[in-house]
Amino acid sequence: MSILLVEIVPQGILFGADRNITETRRGAGSLVEIRGQSQRRKVLRWPRNRALLGYVGAAEIGGQPADEWLYDFIGDNLSFSSFGDLAENLRARVEAQQRKDENTEDPDPLIIHLGGFEERAGAPVPVVWYIRNAFDLGPQGYQEVRKTFECSEEFWNYFPNVAPADIRAALKQMAERYEPFWFHQGFDLGTFNTLETYLRAAFRLLCENHPGHAFPATLDDWERQVRMSILTYGAYFEAYRGVGEQYVGGGADVVSIPWP
Repeated sequence: MSILLVEIVPQGILFGADRNITETRRGAGSLVEIRGQSQRRKVLRWPRNRALLGYVGAAEIGGQPADEWLYDFIGDNLSFSSFGDLAENLRARVEAQQRKDENTEDPDPLIIHLGGFEERAGAPVPVVWYIRNAFDLGPQGYQEVRKTFECSEEFWNYFPNVAPADIRAALKQMAERYEPFWFHQGFDLGTFNTLETYLRAAFRLLCENHPGHAFPATLDDWERQVRMSILTYGAYFEAYRGVGEQYVGGGADVVSIPWP
């Protein structure tokens, strides 16, 4: 498991994640042995800023590290007609592969976000598609994990009454309050969201009172904010969790694409 942040600001879209991969081995029954952590990328970008992709959950797909499998998917889909078609292609392909991979009645959760810009009503607007085989999130993490995957476009559910031409202004208002629009996925989101709420409040005060800090004004500024959130959560695991429980950590990767 890990932490995945998707943020949409008037300057563009950002995907960020930690690097730790938890290596496990299944034993008899439901016994799972934690073998430790290694580091891999969990956020990827298409060439020429066509799209962004990030995942949490299963560390392997088709016998490959998940990031390598997803890089191959990107290579096979450098061009695509729409994000809806691309998301459905990814959903079908990862479901087919996971069905081949799973030798147990208890599949691992896999959550993928796919984002970018497409034109609606003559204006470039952000879209974020949500591909998953986990259909509930409880205190113990992702639940109701199936061998089937679903995908849906999620971003516009939060702005049902905003016209495409007005969405950037709406996001600007949120960002100016230091409350950018976000999706979060990962391990123990209750703890992460609490820490990030206080972290943003602290940085808002810092920007208001410290001459060396200013409110984010560029995509690079927002990348630093996303990286800080991920690294802070990694520090929490390093301080409070033991060996074999570093489910978040190992540094941070952030990728972004600018608003066209």
